[in-house]
Amino acid sequence: MFICIAGKNICSLKILKYLISRKINKRNILVMPNKSDSGRDSWQPSLKKFSRNNKFKIVKIEDLYKIKDLFFFSIEYEKIINIDKFKSKNLFNIHFSLLPSYRGCHTNFYQIYNGEKKSGVTLHKIDSGIDTGNIIDQIKFNVNVNDTAFDNYIKLMKYSVIIFKKNIKRILKSKYRSKRQKIHKGSYFSRKSINYNKMKRFQNFENSLKFHNKVRSFIFPPFQLPIVNGRKIKRTLFKKKRVYLYD
Repeated sequence: MFICIAGKNICSLKILKYLISRKINKRNILVMPNKSDSGRDSWQPSLKKFSRNNKFKIVKIEDLYKIKDLFFFSIEYEKIINIDKFKSKNLFNIHFSLLPSYRGCHTNFYQIYNGEKKSGVTLHKIDSGIDTGNIIDQIKFNVNVNDTAFDNYIKLMKYSVIIFKKNIKRILKSKYRSKRQKIHKGSYFSRKSINYNKMKRFQNFENSLKFHNKVRSFIFPPFQLPIVNGRKIKRTLFKKKRVYLYD
């Protein structure tokens, strides 16, 4: 049996550490970092660097196709998986939304942009669609009205580790249940659905919750901050039906 962790960020590292704590032999653990992983730590630790330093075997996707007894887990993996190339049917993804809502890309951004009061993570089977596979488990949490996109992403990473720990034992023993998604009740966003550089500038201030949501959805300091009337905004507060911006 082989377990492959594919993806990025601290959540992937914590999952690897958890597998070792469960006394799973390193020889049975495979790691597939995103191609964009340079092997250097940035605002997030590098999965490639961590795997090299801790002697995990790093693989390419082609290495996985012929492994029949494989359990594959995508945690923020950047490519679409072609299930027809795999001998294994044990292919899973941890998605950063409550499916079937917010399938595809930019899930964290759109949840804040749309003013969602609830967010969460979904563990599901990978099928031939994009985030359309049967749902195994979900964890839901509250989104505070003043949470930024960065705040919410930290929570999403935290709960992705929790949902993995909660379900891994049942999955490895094939004792889990799953249910079909009601795709028609969900939503999908493509990678090209948003251009952050073009949309993060606001020329006029609006004293409304909708404006507050738009601004806080762009607050993600490692990559960008929204600009309102020339000011880079680090925090926005909605209180007593008024919007307060802080730079």
